[in-house]
Amino acid sequence: MEVSGTFDDFADAFPESLIPWVFRVILQEWPKFPRTLRQPLENRITKPFVGHLQKCQDIRRLPFFFDPNPKLVEPDNDTEYGEVDIRVMHGKRPKVFFAFECKCLNVVRRGRRDSQAGKYVGADGMGCFLSRKYWGGSDCGGMIGYVMDNNLYSAKDSINKALKRNVKQLGLQKPEQLNPTPMCPEDSRCSETRHHVNKTFYTIYHILLEYNGDRLGAGAA
Repeated sequence: MEVSGTFDDFADAFPESLIPWVFRVILQEWPKFPRTLRQPLENRITKPFVGHLQKCQDIRRLPFFFDPNPKLVEPDNDTEYGEVDIRVMHGKRPKVFFAFECKCLNVVRRGRRDSQAGKYVGADGMGCFLSRKYWGGSDCGGMIGYVMDNNLYSAKDSINKALKRNVKQLGLQKPEQLNPTPMCPEDSRCSETRHHVNKTFYTIYHILLEYNGDRLGAGAA
């Protein structure tokens, strides 16, 4: 076990002490996850990857579990207000979770690369957390970027440029870029941004994953 002690199954927020462990599991299991050479949409990567993570939950005796694409609903109407790409839960309250939104980056079509950084930082990307659409009880959430051409340096640069173009909308705090995070200080694929929105502070953690298993490490920085 990486974390000692017990956790309240009915806590109001996902335990912050578990977040680094969640990140390490994702980073350690990603290389073991078989990936096609094609460039599928986010959901066709995320769903089987969560299936892989679920398979290793019992083996690794994790005090949390991964849930793909749960619907977010309200008790007083019959409509859905969102769908989380990956929900990480530790207890028995469905409204208390750590959420990940997943996006493809550096998509190559017909020999041309589209960074898709605008979508990553936009309303259906990072905006899902800042609007509290993905509210899981705490002031933090996570983005996973599948870097389709494995060029992490280019992906980070494109995201930083998109962040600077949207500083006001994102309530971005200085330094206005992807910054090293104490949650995962040993791995440059992890970073964080801090935001001040609607009089509250919010932290978004970022994990960038090289997608092409045959070219892992290409373009990394």
